[in-house]
Amino acid sequence: MDMRWKSRPAAARKVQLKLFGDCRLTIDGRPIQGVPASLFRVAAYLVLGGNGGIQPRHRVGALLWSDADDGKAAANMRQALARIRHLQEEHGFSFIGANFSMLQLLDEGDVQCDLTDFVDYLKGTLPLTPVELCSLYDGELLGGLGPGGEGFEEWLFPHREKFMVEAVDHIAAGLAPQMGLSESDRGICARRLLEIDPYHELALRVLMQEAANRQQIGRLTHLYESMRHLLGEDLGIQPSQETQTLYVDLMQRLKAS
Repeated sequence: MDMRWKSRPAAARKVQLKLFGDCRLTIDGRPIQGVPASLFRVAAYLVLGGNGGIQPRHRVGALLWSDADDGKAAANMRQALARIRHLQEEHGFSFIGANFSMLQLLDEGDVQCDLTDFVDYLKGTLPLTPVELCSLYDGELLGGLGPGGEGFEEWLFPHREKFMVEAVDHIAAGLAPQMGLSESDRGICARRLLEIDPYHELALRVLMQEAANRQQIGRLTHLYESMRHLLGEDLGIQPSQETQTLYVDLMQRLKAS
């Protein structure tokens, strides 16, 4: 997916930092090469670490390089911050600031960060439609990076789980009839839900109904049988009675038409 979530007031250039799914930095839609993985990890920690995005430098270094001694972790932190500073200066934006003892998330309007937007959405300070949320949550947090240090991965895991659950719950809520989504938008949300949670039967039922409305009996059968096989093979269960009943009803309607 691209990065078409609801934008904040933008500066002359559009700098976007993507921490969900395939991590990347783009400027005016152009991917920037050579971005150090430490930038993505430090940014995620500062966004989620509380304290107004300010954290002790030694704490972040110890977390990122938890398998190294204090001296090595401090040296790695210095190198990482030098690379981050050089990248920011080269491309003319500010997002992560540092002095000899502290790291700080800079709020200068230079950078739009998907994780910051998601956090603000959950706080209720950034309204997003269900479709915009589908675009925003583009995969698990820092999912495009390889594993980091053991300490950092232990910190990251519950945050990954939290955001995945929140994304599923909020996108699924958008499928409620009272939300008034068009069939097209309901389809977008349902497909995104199944990408995140392949066992999500509400999403399946939405797509089954879409297929029936379009007289696509083959697709309807494929959707249902694929879910039936997946649930049986992975979980040892059958689709819910609601899903089974809908499938039978839709098939009868299509065959009678």
